Order: sequence, then structure tokens, then C-alpha cells
Amino acid sequence: MKFTGTISHLSQKGLGVVKNTQNNLSYFVYGAWPGDHGEFEVIDKPLNNKKFAYAKLVRLLQSSGQRQTPPCHYVTAEDHACTGCPWMIADYTSQLEQKRNRVVYAMRRVGFDTAQLAISHVHPSPKQLGYRNRCQIKTDGMQLGFVSEDSHQIAPIEDCLVLNDACRALLKSVQQQLPNPEWQDGLTQPWHFIDLDDDLQPQEIAIDHKRPFKQGNTAQSEWMQNWLEEKLAARPLAAKAVELFCGSGNFTSIIATSNCTEVLAYEADATAIEQLKARHLPKVKPRIADLYDPRIWKQLQPQAGNAQILVLDPPRAGLKKHQGFFECFKALQAIYYISCNPETFARDAWFFCQHGWTIDDIQLADLFPHTSHVETLAVFSSDSAVGRLHRPTSTGIRMENLDDD
Repeated sequence: MKFTGTISHLSQKGLGVVKNTQNNLSYFVYGAWPGDHGEFEVIDKPLNNKKFAYAKLVRLLQSSGQRQTPPCHYVTAEDHACTGCPWMIADYTSQLEQKRNRVVYAMRRVGFDTAQLAISHVHPSPKQLGYRNRCQIKTDGMQLGFVSEDSHQIAPIEDCLVLNDACRALLKSVQQQLPNPEWQDGLTQPWHFIDLDDDLQPQEIAIDHKRPFKQGNTAQSEWMQNWLEEKLAARPLAAKAVELFCGSGNFTSIIATSNCTEVLAYEADATAIEQLKARHLPKVKPRIADLYDPRIWKQLQPQAGNAQILVLDPPRAGLKKHQGFFECFKALQAIYYISCNPETFARDAWFFCQHGWTIDDIQLADLFPHTSHVETLAVFSSDSAVGRLHRPTSTGIRMENLDDD
């Protein structure tokens, strides 16, 4: 079935949303932007909610005023094309606006009065191209690239404009090794993965070897470090600190140079912990811990229960384990939360505030231009009067903006 319509807004996953007046259903559309008017075709793709479905843009009748020609020729509407930079179709200013909209919507949806929160505009990336210091590519021994959205097919590439010069050189080095029979037939997928990192040498590249996490945008990572340094300096009293999801120490190094007397740094990745130990940061005690273990807060309480400062930078799942959290950390005075997922951040923020905490500051940063990703940095305190809340109400949720998750 085909129909015409106009993209009204973006979903939480960054897809265009268009309403079909023929059946009154809303459709999620890849490669579309608010204001695009076009012809759409319904596609057969499972969706749990019967009020929504998926469609593709088959003909653009009138472009959004915010559309632009993507600088990368791999960004196309063709099936199985590279989908690593889906927002490259829009100008950068409108990308930043939509990223902020994601956070505002997520906070409002769980019950916050966003007019009281003073959510900042998104701090832009100094570079919109050549900013990525790492990536993961896939190869089947014959080609390499990224896995196309909602497929099990490699979208082959020979270059990537968002990678920095070092990673582009590594990509070229890997490309020169094709075809490679040793890279065929992955164990669980029809490909192998290769992590590229700008601190790697070509001879160090290995298949199926996952490297410890690090922030993918060096300039924005430094901006976030500066933010944390300033916020910690605003609390001059000496205090014990706990860091959850510390990785190899991107933020640990900042906490270590603050007025904190001791830093307990927890992370599940043993390789990352070894890297952190090798840095010999003062006052830091790195420890391996599964922070998603249901018993984790009871396990940490004897060592970490008297901490006054908490810093956390979790993966997309967020804090996740709420039960017993504040029973463990009874002495906390401030929480510094760095999040890569607006939905789980909003959930965790609401949990904190239901337990007497308030939001003193929310800052946003764009680590990955041309994607829907947005980083949220927030300060919570137990004694501030800032960040008033209201109870969540189902009538405040725009159901057409929900994704299939």
C-alpha cells in the first residue's frame, strides 16, 4: 500500500513519523526528516503495537527546509545501504534541536515538569566529520563495512568520513587485506568484527577482539571531563567517592585530581580494570564488579556504603538495578550522572527524585553528529530546592512518538 503524507516529527529512535489518513495509522520511516512531504510505501516489518507500522520513502515530493545533500555518498535510501549516519540528510543545527527534543520528551514522559528543569541546548561537536576515534567494522573476508539497519547484511564501504585520519588509515589497511579466507564464516554471524581505534598500529588489528570502551569523540570527551571537574570543584569539602561503570578511567582521572579522599572505581570489564590499574592514579582503587548483578548493592555496601560522592557513566541500559541502591549508599550527598540514553536516564532520574533527590543541572552534548545519539550530564543533590517534579500522567504521553521497544 502506498500513501502520501508529511513527516510530523521524529521518533525516539530518530525515525521520521508520518500519519496515513487512509487508515489513521502512524508509520516510522527511515531516512526522513520533519517537513518532508512524499509518497510512502508500507513495508512488512514486525511491530508489537498495532497502532503503528513501518514504511519507506519511495518519492520525495517536497523536501524539508532543513534537508541537505549528505556529504557521504554511502548515505542513500537504497535497501541495505550504510545506515551509520542516518541524520546526515539534515543540517547540523536541526540535528542538535532534535537531540534536545529527545531528552525533553523522555523527561516529560516519565513525569518531569520540563519547564522547571532548564535543560540546556546541546553542546555541539567541534567537528561534524573526522571526529570518531574508534569504530567497529564487519567483514566476511570478501568485503567490509557496517551492518545495514534491520538486516543481516554488510553494507560495504571503502572509506568513512566521520572517522579521524588515524582510523581512516587503519580502515584502508584492513581493506588492502581483502580478500582474506581466514576472515570468512563467523561463529554466530556470517561475518567477523574488527575494532579500529586511533591508538592502534596496523599490525595490532585483530578479528573478534573487543577493545575496552572509550568515548568515541575526543574533543567532546574532554568537554565532559571539564564539566565534571568544574562540578566536583564546586563541592570543596573532602569526601569519599564511588565511580560506577568506570571503564579504563576516562572520568576516574578527573575524580582522582579532585578533593576526594578516596575513589572506589567499579567496572565489569577485567581488561578495562587492568588498564586503569596500570595508570596508577592517586587515591584510586579499581575493582571488578558486575553492576547488573541483583545482589550488587549488598556486595558493595561494606566498602562503598559511606561514600558521599557518586559518579556513574553506564551503558545504554542505565543504572537498571534500583532495589537496594539507596540502602547501600546512605551517606551520599551528590550524584554525577553521565548518560548515553535519554530514556534510561529519565527513568533513573525519576527514581532518584522519588527518593528525595533533586536535579541541580542538566547539560547535553553531541558526541556523534549525524546520529540520534545525545549525551546527558546531570548533577543530583539531596539538599537542593532546584528541579521540581510532578507525578507522571498517562495523558501526557504522545503515543505516536513511541518506538517498538
